[in-house]
Amino acid sequence: MDEGSVSVSTIQPEVATRPTRATLTPRVAGVVLGLLTFAGYLPGLGRSLDFDSAETIGLFVRPGPPWSVFHQQAVFNNHPMFSFLEQLVRATTGRSGAATMRLLPVLCGATCVGVLAWFVAHRHGVVAGLAAGALLACNPTFAGLSRAARGYSLLTLCALVATLVVVEDPRTHPRRVDALYIVAAGAGLATHLYMVPVLAAHVGMLLARGRWDGRWRRRLLGVLLAGAVAYAGMAAAMVEAAGEHARVFKPAMPWHVASMATGGGWAALVVAPLVCAGALVVLRDSRAARGAAAGMAVVLLGLWAVMQSSALEERFFVWMVPGAAYLAGVAIARVRGSWVLAAGSAALALAVIVPGYTRDPTSYRLAAALVESTSASGSRACVVDVGVPPMRAYLDTPRDFATITEPAQLEGCDVVVVAAWWPTTAAWFASDRRVIDAAEARYPYRLVLGHADPALVLATRPLTR
Repeated sequence: MDEGSVSVSTIQPEVATRPTRATLTPRVAGVVLGLLTFAGYLPGLGRSLDFDSAETIGLFVRPGPPWSVFHQQAVFNNHPMFSFLEQLVRATTGRSGAATMRLLPVLCGATCVGVLAWFVAHRHGVVAGLAAGALLACNPTFAGLSRAARGYSLLTLCALVATLVVVEDPRTHPRRVDALYIVAAGAGLATHLYMVPVLAAHVGMLLARGRWDGRWRRRLLGVLLAGAVAYAGMAAAMVEAAGEHARVFKPAMPWHVASMATGGGWAALVVAPLVCAGALVVLRDSRAARGAAAGMAVVLLGLWAVMQSSALEERFFVWMVPGAAYLAGVAIARVRGSWVLAAGSAALALAVIVPGYTRDPTSYRLAAALVESTSASGSRACVVDVGVPPMRAYLDTPRDFATITEPAQLEGCDVVVVAAWWPTTAAWFASDRRVIDAAEARYPYRLVLGHADPALVLATRPLTR
C-alpha cells in the first residue's frame, strides 16, 4: 500500500465490505444513533448530583461571571472549558439545577456516539458503524460520565473530532481545517490535561506519515496556546495540589483502563476478541497507526510509571472508549456475523447500567431541601466543611447555611448537616471528623438521609424526612 498517500486508507486499512440490504447511509446511521443515545441518556436527568458534579456546579458554575472559571481550582476538579460552557448555559437559561446542568454533557456524549457511528459506517459499512456506536453508547463508564455534570464527554468528543481531522488530513479549505482542529483539540486540552496523550498520538501519526510540516506545527502551537490561556490563572494551585498527592505506583492501572475502555466485566470479555483483532489489523497495515500508538504509549508510560500520582484514575482515559469501539468495528467489517459479539457485549453493559439508572447517587438533594426548610423556619442551619461544596450546588452561603470547620463554631447551630459523611481516616478528613464527633456528642437528635452516600443530620429538636 502507498503509505505516503493522504487518504484515510493510509491510517486504517480499506475493508472490502460485502453488499448488504441496509438502507441506512453512514450519515443517517450516525444521526439516528446519536438521537437515540441522547434520548436514552435523558431519564433521571434531575436526580441528585454526585460529589464531583455538585462541587463543579457549586464552586465553578453557580458563582459568576463566566470567565472566573479560569482562575479557580479545587485540587483538579475544575474542568475549565466545561465549567465555562456550563456558565454560559446558566447565564442563558437562568437555571443551574441538576437537569439543566446535565444537558450539555449528555449532548456531548450523544454527539460523540453519532460521529463515531458515522465515521465507522463510512469507512467499514453501516453494520460496523452501528455496532461501534452501540458499544460506545452502552459503555458504563462513558454513559455514566456523559450523564454527570462533568467535562469527560466534552473531552472525549474533542479528542474524537480532532483525531478524525488528523486521520483525514484534508488539503482543501486549509483555514477551516486549521480552525476545526485548533478549536476541537484546544477545547479538549482546556477541559482536561489528559488530552495530552491524544495530542502525542497525533504527532506520532503525522511523523510516521511524513506530514509533520509547518502547517501542523502551527496548529499544534495554537492548541497549546489555548491550553496555556485556560490554565494560566490556576497553574500555581494545580502544581501545589499535585505536590500534595503522594507518589503511588498502581501496577494494575493498565488492566483497569483496558477493562474500562471495553465495557468492564463480562462485557469486556465478550468484545475483547473483536478489539484485539481490529488492533492487529490496524497496526499491521498502517504505519501511521503504529506511529500514533508509539506517541501515545510514551506519554502514558510517563504518567503511569514515572509520575505515579495517587490521583490517577481510569476515568481520565475515557477518551479511549471510542478507540476500542472503532477497533471492534474494523473486526466486524471483516468477519461475518461477528456483530453478534458486539451486540452481546452491549447488552451485558446495559445490564450493568440499568439498575439504579434514575436513582439518586447521593443524598445532597434531600439534605439541601432540609437545610432550606430549616432556614425558612427561622432556625440556623450549619454544614460541616467538606460537605459545603456540594451543598453550594443547591444553596447559597451564608444566606442559607453557615460553614463549620471547628467544634467551637457549633455554638448557635440548630441543625448540623454532614453532607460528606464518609467512613475515612484520611488526614485531609481529620478536622471534619473532630467536628462530627463533637456534634454527635452535643446534639440529641439525628437523622440519616438517603441510602447511597448518605448524609447525617444532627439537631436540637426532632427531625422528620
